[in-house]
Order: sequence, then C-alpha cells, then structure tokens
Amino acid sequence: MLQSLSYVAAAIGVCAAAIYYVLTLRTNQKNIQTTLETRQAQFMNQISDSLTSVETMKIIFELWGMEWTDWEDFEKRWGSTGNPESAARRMSLFYKVDNIGWLLKKKLLDPEWVYSQFHSLLTPMWIKWEPYVMQTRKAFNSPTIYIGFEYLGKKLVEIETAKGIKAVIPTTLKGASIAR
Repeated sequence: MLQSLSYVAAAIGVCAAAIYYVLTLRTNQKNIQTTLETRQAQFMNQISDSLTSVETMKIIFELWGMEWTDWEDFEKRWGSTGNPESAARRMSLFYKVDNIGWLLKKKLLDPEWVYSQFHSLLTPMWIKWEPYVMQTRKAFNSPTIYIGFEYLGKKLVEIETAKGIKAVIPTTLKGASIAR
C-alpha cells in the first residue's frame, strides 16, 4: 500500500511539473508576442516619424512643385550637376521610400497601414515621378533603381483603385474653400 502511495505521489508530481511547464510556455509565448507587437509599433512609428518630419515634408512639397519638359531640362534644373542640393534631397527621400517599398514587398509592413498613413503623400509622388524613375533606369542602365519605390507606388495606386479613388498630383489650394 505504501508503495502504491509513493507511485501516486510521484505521478502527481510529474503531472504538476508538466502543468507548470505548459503554463510557463504559454506565458513565455504571450510575452514574446507582446514584445513583437511592441517592436513592430516602434518600427512603424520610426517610419512615420521619418516620413512626416518637417524636413521630409519640405522635400515632398518641393518635389510636387518641380516641373520640366524633358530629361535634359530636368537634369539642368534639378539634376545632380545643375542643382546638387535638390538632387541630394530628392534622392534621400526616394531611398527612404524605396526602403519602405522593399519592407512592404517582403511583407514586413501591412499595406493597409502604409496606405492609411502615407497615401496622400506617396501616391501622388509615384504618379508624378514614375516617368523619371523609368528614365533613370535607362540612363544608368540599371533596371532595379528604385524598384521598391515602384512596388510601393503601384501597391498604393492598386489600393486606391480598389477603393474607387483616383489619385492626382496636388497642384494648388489657391482659391479653395475650406468652409463647411
């Protein structure tokens, strides 16, 4: 009888240890998930802060306002030789956007989040600058320049089209009424 009791006690001990182990695993999984969600939120905030900084917004507005007639005119007015400061600002922004496109393509960012946060900035930018991107690829004989920017731009246009919206390049708000 005493031997049976010792077997039962040992079995209860093993069961208690197994239950404790399972509970510990579940707690660890919840902690890992919480950490992952926190890191993802911090990452998304960093992206948002970068794209909506005052300096970046100035560059975006500058890009919206640029006009040119052809590649030579563009290079003379806005290119790295004719206007290196403007070219540096443009390329800096394009590489930021290119990286966001790569993250989106690798499914590290949610397309709906990117759309909800940046469509009013990035969709018009892609529409305006797509011809420049394509010409840059030809000029440098490099079909992958700004490939992430292209992916992002096309994804944003696709989302807008699915929502029944037609993106436009902002021109002016002069004379626009903001009264209700």
